Amino acid sequence: MTRSIRAAERRERIIRSAIGVFAKGGYTAATTAQVAAEAGVSKETIYSYFGNKAGLLREALTSLVAAPSGLVPAEPDGVASADELRARLESMAMSLINDLTQPHYLALARIVVAETPRDPSLAEMFRDVIAGRVLSAVARSLTTWQRAGLVDADVDAAAAARAFVGPLLTYVLLDGLLRPSTDIRRPPAEAVRAQVALLCRAIARDN
Repeated sequence: MTRSIRAAERRERIIRSAIGVFAKGGYTAATTAQVAAEAGVSKETIYSYFGNKAGLLREALTSLVAAPSGLVPAEPDGVASADELRARLESMAMSLINDLTQPHYLALARIVVAETPRDPSLAEMFRDVIAGRVLSAVARSLTTWQRAGLVDADVDAAAAARAFVGPLLTYVLLDGLLRPSTDIRRPPAEAVRAQVALLCRAIARDN
């Protein structure tokens, strides 16, 4: 195993440990010593990779959002009809909700809300990651389907992406962030299908 591979694995182990420590005890109470002990490394190793505890939190959040999941939709291939478009959007919507309501993600999101007055860069990073990885990915998919003739040519893909993601985030906020971690609720599939159907009626070419 090469040194670079070992370093990458060590870095990933630290991030996984940090997610668990932050989610369990909160950002303020958590220490780099706790993360180091959980990851089986020294505090100096953590500092060399991430600089400080805030840098470690930023990397933990980025890691969760960047993980292979519905947060970054797959390439929009294999969609050739209005029914397939609706089915793909439904799948993307459910993946997005499921990922954003994972307990670890919600715990770190709560930390961002609590720590933003002391470190505004955390909120800026959170917004940039969501905008960069979710909204733009959805907009790219919609643009592809627009070129394929499935989405009306007059539709603003960026605005449609917000119309898609925004209502889904209400579930994350109201039934995730604002509920106890032991009582997170995800919407039933029929509710998500109804939300997607509203969007499809607004953007479909044949309307």
